[in-house]
Amino acid sequence: MKISFNSVTFYQDKYEVFFKKISESSYDAIELNAETLPWATPHVDDQTSNEDLEKIINLSNKYNLDISSIGAHIDISQKNDEDRKSNIKYIKKCIDHSQKIKCPIVHIFSGELKKGDKKEEKLEIFYDSVKEISEYGFEKEIKIALEPIVGHVFHTYHDFENIWYKLGEDNIWVNYDPSHYEAQKLDIKDSLNILGKKIINVHMKDAMGKFPYFQFPPLGKGNIDFKFIIKELERLNYNGVLSIEYEAQVFGWEFSEEEILKNNYQFVKNLLN
Repeated sequence: MKISFNSVTFYQDKYEVFFKKISESSYDAIELNAETLPWATPHVDDQTSNEDLEKIINLSNKYNLDISSIGAHIDISQKNDEDRKSNIKYIKKCIDHSQKIKCPIVHIFSGELKKGDKKEEKLEIFYDSVKEISEYGFEKEIKIALEPIVGHVFHTYHDFENIWYKLGEDNIWVNYDPSHYEAQKLDIKDSLNILGKKIINVHMKDAMGKFPYFQFPPLGKGNIDFKFIIKELERLNYNGVLSIEYEAQVFGWEFSEEEILKNNYQFVKNLLN
C-alpha cells in the first residue's frame, strides 16, 4: 500500500510548494482537495485552467508523486434543483480534470442533513445525483467513490447497501474513512466486512468522542485501532493508497508542517512494517 497526503493541509500554498513539501517527506502520492471548507480553499475546482492542470502533471513527474484522487466534496442532495445541478456540473468538471491529469478516482459526499430534513427524501435526491455522476465517470474511465460523513444525509456504511440495491454497484465505489464511523460509534469490523472489496481509497484520520461532540486528532491520538484496519485491508487484498487527511488543527492541535508530515507518515509506515 502506498502512502498519500491530502493537499487540504496546505491550502494556502501554491502547487510547487506543497508538492515539494510532500515529496521531501517521503510520500508516494498526493490527494488533491477540491472542496471549499470554512477554513480552507480548494487546489482544483471548476475554474482550474488547462495551464494549471499541466503544472500539476509536470510537478507530479518532477517530484515522483502519483495523483491518487481528487476530493470533490460538494452538496448533491439539495432540494433546490438548480443548485444541485450546478454542483453536479462542478463534480463533472473535476472528473474532466482527473482524466487530464491521469488521476483514477474522484470521491464525493452527499451534503449535510439539516434540522427539519427528511433523510429518506434527501437520499432519493442523492441517489439521482450519484447515478448521473457515476455514469459520467464511467464514460471518462474515472472511478467514483462515495464517502459517508458524520452529520450528512449519507453517513453510515449501511447506506451503501441501500444505494447499491437501488442503483447497482457499477462505478459506485467506497472511499473508506473510519473516522466518520468512530465519531458515530459504529462497528469498524462490520464496516470492513460490508464494504470489503469495493474500497478503492482509504482516508487515514483518527477520531475521538461521539457526534455532535467529537474531534479528529492526529493519527494515534484518537480511539481508532488502525492496526486492525490494516490487517483487515491486507486480508481483503487492498492495494490502493492510505491517504492521510489531516484536520487536527481545526480542533486545536498545534504542530509545525514538518511535524505533521513526518509524524503522520511515520505512524502509517510503522503500521505497514
